[in-house]
Amino acid sequence: MKHVLFKKNSLFSTRFVGGLLLSLAFHSGSVCAQNEPRYNRIASLESSNEMKSYQKDLRSGASFAEKHQRLLLNEGLPQLFIDGNRLDRAGVRQRLEKIFFDSIADSTAYKKATDSAVTQLSALARSEQISINGSINAVLFLGELKDKQGRLLTTATEPLSEIISDDSVTPAVRIAALAGLGKRIQELGASSGENKQVEAATIVPTLNKILSLPVKSLPPIGRDWMQGRALEYSSNLLSILGDKSQELDGAVKSAITILKDSNRAIDLRIRTVVFLSYSANAGITLPTDEILTAADELVKNSLRDVYGIIQDKKFEEEITGLSDMGMGGGGPEMMGYDAMGMPVENERNYLPITYFVRASWRLVTLADSMTRLAQQLDSDKEQYEDRAKLIRSYGVKFYEEPKDASLTSAVETFDPESIVPEANDPESKDPGKETDPETTPKKLSPFKLR
Repeated sequence: MKHVLFKKNSLFSTRFVGGLLLSLAFHSGSVCAQNEPRYNRIASLESSNEMKSYQKDLRSGASFAEKHQRLLLNEGLPQLFIDGNRLDRAGVRQRLEKIFFDSIADSTAYKKATDSAVTQLSALARSEQISINGSINAVLFLGELKDKQGRLLTTATEPLSEIISDDSVTPAVRIAALAGLGKRIQELGASSGENKQVEAATIVPTLNKILSLPVKSLPPIGRDWMQGRALEYSSNLLSILGDKSQELDGAVKSAITILKDSNRAIDLRIRTVVFLSYSANAGITLPTDEILTAADELVKNSLRDVYGIIQDKKFEEEITGLSDMGMGGGGPEMMGYDAMGMPVENERNYLPITYFVRASWRLVTLADSMTRLAQQLDSDKEQYEDRAKLIRSYGVKFYEEPKDASLTSAVETFDPESIVPEANDPESKDPGKETDPETTPKKLSPFKLR
């Protein structure tokens, strides 16, 4: 069988996260700027005599004195939000860590410096005196700070969790803090430390709170993103927690609630199925039959979602006489040429390829999750496994053959009642009943679309 693999974070790319944060930031209220530091660019600070003196002192093993703290808090951290560095915020974070922390030789001095930075960065996250983008950058830096051994700073975990859980904090800043929490979960997964289960358990309450966020607590896009990421992180924590996976019972209950809510986004509900399937494998008791039934319905919803786009485009073409085929639509120019140079009509595809990629991810993800869930059944196990294989085969087909015909074939297999007859299909007529052409809906009338 051919395999299509989707990375767990394939729809959560860095570019997407950045765009999401900017979108939420631009929809936030304006704020006034904090007093500018004396050095208006990171390069000016790096080359200053003060910075050179700071590094010379701390490389020699000196303690972290008040003058060093002043330079860090008053000149260093403000580089995260001043206008002079706005074009390279990520680069500024890397350079700040290098010039202020890499030069510290003494462990006690290092801890004092990072403790000061954590306190100040937590305040900047909530500050109304700097821009939203500045607060975002401060929180991202908080999530990236490392200890003397090169591991992510454990003393920053609690402040990050507090920012995430604080409803008064701007949504974009909370999302940035969640990204920092995700880095810690990833690091714990690769760690062989003895306290990894204890550290993982401290993160669970924050994920539980995210998954139970009420409807009006965040803008819909922010709420869906945070909950989708919390589901992914919860799945990762299952393997870390091991025999303590019951810590995630609260997350499981919230995931089931999201899954049953037909008003929630399809992709988010699919992510709940993924998390629940891993939870079942970890030994958590679940209503497996209900979840499988919901997953099967999500297959139909996923297909209807994209099939409806095709029907919308066809209906628009019918009533306007215009077509977007070859102008950003789902296929090439309507006319092509065969091997003999004779003009032929190309296959008409209304659905853009990007929609097939998403539909492929949906079906393959649901199929793999259903296979894991079926392992928990005492009866009907083979039936669900066979259905999962069929669903997966169509997911692979969407990826390899992104054509309208591939989608229509899937709808005919899993949801035949949603099929809309083509305009040139013969209609079954009742010989004893005449139709009025003025009142009879057309083939592609919206009254017949399901």
